[in-house]
Amino acid sequence: MGQIGHATPSTATEPSRAARTAAVARVLVVDSDAEALVAIDRALRYEGYVPVTAFDAAGALNAADRLGPFDLLITELHSTPVNGVELAQALRAREPELQVLYVTSCREALFAHDIPHSKDDDVIERPFSEEELIDAVSALLYWHRPRRAR
Repeated sequence: MGQIGHATPSTATEPSRAARTAAVARVLVVDSDAEALVAIDRALRYEGYVPVTAFDAAGALNAADRLGPFDLLITELHSTPVNGVELAQALRAREPELQVLYVTSCREALFAHDIPHSKDDDVIERPFSEEELIDAVSALLYWHRPRRAR
């Protein structure tokens, strides 16, 4: 399986995890790398999620205003001028149950004290495979707490 940024949807014949669940999760994906954004979007759609993408915090906040609420935020940890933690805090002010998957290229960031470490947050290190991404998304959305009623 390829690395995200160059990943293609898997061709497994079994139904996706999201397709096997009762509710479809809405995911806001924020990444300044257009290729990574497309690959993450494609992987999530293939699994049955409903992703919305943005290149930065301003775009993410605009998407939240227009298309929210979201179940999950996938965001770069180290982005400028607003980092991923600050973006998550701003979005959680609107949607307190929002879960967050932080993406980092820095191994040390996995253990940083400024990253929220709760059942509603996780960190994934680049490069990651499509399977690793979907596992991290599924762990947050389906194993850490019951799905919210729509």
